[in-house]
Amino acid sequence: MYTSTVAALFTGLLATLASAAPAPAQVLVPGAGLRPASSVHEVPSGGSIAHIDASTIHVLDASGSFVKAVTHTPTKIKAAVEPLETGWVAYASWLNTGSSPISSFKTTWTVPAVPAANHGQTVFLFNSIEPNSGNAILQPVLQYGPSAAGGGSFWAVASWYLVGDSTFFTTPVRTSAGATLNGIITLTSSSGSSFNYVTSFTNIAGTSLTATGSAQLTWATETLEAYGVSTISDYPSGSTVFSGISLVLASGATPSVSWSTVSDSQDGLTTKVVTNGATNAQISITY
Repeated sequence: MYTSTVAALFTGLLATLASAAPAPAQVLVPGAGLRPASSVHEVPSGGSIAHIDASTIHVLDASGSFVKAVTHTPTKIKAAVEPLETGWVAYASWLNTGSSPISSFKTTWTVPAVPAANHGQTVFLFNSIEPNSGNAILQPVLQYGPSAAGGGSFWAVASWYLVGDSTFFTTPVRTSAGATLNGIITLTSSSGSSFNYVTSFTNIAGTSLTATGSAQLTWATETLEAYGVSTISDYPSGSTVFSGISLVLASGATPSVSWSTVSDSQDGLTTKVVTNGATNAQISITY
């Protein structure tokens, strides 16, 4: 009886401690919204991440030396689209259904003026590619506001790779309104179902991120993603024009591309295909 009473008290104490334990710290990442801070990892400058098996990734430094191992489980990446303040609020996309993979995806845009209001909101602007499974995304990202990588009431750029429930990013580099950004995602090689990619802002040092052993990336997007927005003035004014959009296949062919769009017209956010296609295409997102 004494033993069972002690056991019951101990079990009750554990339950009390568990319920009183603080929830894991949550941080914001582009492509998926809030995630546990423990699942987010900064990649050393010039470093890379390598898929070792279905659940293990190694982070490597610029020399290719091992930094740490990260385990992950599959989960969908794209955050829910909700009016005005959360997730992918406006974007254009194209899915490659052909036999030849995308070998290069380039986009040019200009850093907009900072938003007129600052409520601690976060605005992400990027081009990206995901696999058919939807459980990964590779993206060169322009960011205003806070995220897992840092940030504040200024613009900064970094490259990000999300796979399953794990996130990897390069050290953000501050930039300013009027600067030209050239975001690119490139397939460097492949073997069977294993694909090697690198993404960067080609005109900004320190933004390159290599991901090896990835699944094939097929779904290309030009995206506005936001969190914590309470008014339209929390966005930049005017519009962001993704221009010089270029998609090339590994076969060397130029694909036939017709961009699909998603807008949040209820809140005045619209996505428009100005020039369709895979060569010098242009997509405008108006705030």
